[in-house]
Amino acid sequence: MLLQSAMEAVRQWRYKPYFLNGQPVEVDTQVTVRFSLETN
Repeated sequence: MLLQSAMEAVRQWRYKPYFLNGQPVEVDTQVTVRFSLETN
């Protein structure tokens, strides 16, 4: 249930390339999405 919500949220992010010495470089990225199920 939360996996689908996490994937939908991440799909809305916009990528900005990482540059090294003025050149775009390939990088590996790992994203951790944390949910909190709190009631007030």
